[in-house]
Amino acid sequence: MNNDVDWQEIVYEFVCTIPSGKVMTYGQAADCIRGVSVTARMVGSAMSMVPANVPWQRVVGAGGHLPIGKRSAELKLLQMRLLKQEGVSFRGAGGDLVDLSKSGFLVDDSHSAE
Repeated sequence: MNNDVDWQEIVYEFVCTIPSGKVMTYGQAADCIRGVSVTARMVGSAMSMVPANVPWQRVVGAGGHLPIGKRSAELKLLQMRLLKQEGVSFRGAGGDLVDLSKSGFLVDDSHSAE
């Protein structure tokens, strides 16, 4: 990695490829990103400083959790609202877990960020 901006920009470019109505976990995104080595934690860090044009709501925690709720209940509600507007399915007793079996996005190498 040349500097912090380079890997974050690559993360943002990749996140922009996740289609509306679909989500990926931080770990899945990290595994799909090419050109730099990033971890799930690094993807999460990049999402905490995301530019306005990046669909940050489409990156979720393992198992469909919305970890942003640890920072702010309001941000969690915003993320849920944005995802529901896109047609993302939720499940769980509280209805706040993304149903990855219905709304998860899987990519092959031809779609990974270079």
